[in-house]
Amino acid sequence: MSDQERDPRLTPQRADLAASSLKGYLKADRYCEGREYQLVHGLANLHSEPDDKSTLLSQLLYGEVFTVYEIREGWAWGQAESDNYVGYCRADALSPDLFPSTHHVTNLCSHIFTEPDPKSPPAGQVFMMSNVSVTNEVPTGGFVPLADGNWIFATHISKIFGTNPTSEALKFLYAPYLWGGKSSGGIDCSALIQLSFAATGISVPRDSDQQAKAIGSPLADDDVPQQGDIAFFPGHVGFMLDDMHLLHANAHHMRVSIDPLREVIDIVSFQTDSPPLSFIKRIEK
Repeated sequence: MSDQERDPRLTPQRADLAASSLKGYLKADRYCEGREYQLVHGLANLHSEPDDKSTLLSQLLYGEVFTVYEIREGWAWGQAESDNYVGYCRADALSPDLFPSTHHVTNLCSHIFTEPDPKSPPAGQVFMMSNVSVTNEVPTGGFVPLADGNWIFATHISKIFGTNPTSEALKFLYAPYLWGGKSSGGIDCSALIQLSFAATGISVPRDSDQQAKAIGSPLADDDVPQQGDIAFFPGHVGFMLDDMHLLHANAHHMRVSIDPLREVIDIVSFQTDSPPLSFIKRIEK
């Protein structure tokens, strides 16, 4: 691997520090073995620098494993296990105590409670595709216990995945747009694709350019788009709902919306010198 070949989004390397696995491939002043931590907050921002005002790259979800290479001044620098994204998150959002994932959250969001009672104090909020560790699947008052001693409502989680990514994406309709966001509290275009596939048990990359390379086959010029096809634009992506309408998280409306494909193409055409519609791809079933 050369510096020219590496993708900095996915490579735990800085000038002063890199993962031990990169020794001999990429230069750094020192190398270290990472240590696995687990996210204990419902949501944590992943930043480009150890600064809350730096670029929001992505977000980590409750229960996600994050390999940490350095903790300094309240910030942890590392790599997300789910999609290999590298960045800085607040160290207090992480715990070295690892609980195995048994279920994932299927609701757009849910609450974790201190007791199996909806009137008990909530311990936190979790979002769709967060991982939880259930210790007993027999509900108590509708709730099941978690390995950390808290409780979650049983019908808000599952160990069974969905079958239709587009149906999962429709759950986010009208959710606000947030660059780097990965939840119903704020989501960007590529996270909508990533989370919707994750809800069907399929792992896809984080960003739209990575997704364009990794998933699906381009439609021929005479193919008619259908539900589930994925339309790629320069720096943007969305699900086709039929041959004419696109479901996408976008900064134009600042939310997840359904828009005529023709209108989206017109909007993008004012933002780029490249062809506004790169291609439409179909996932083989």
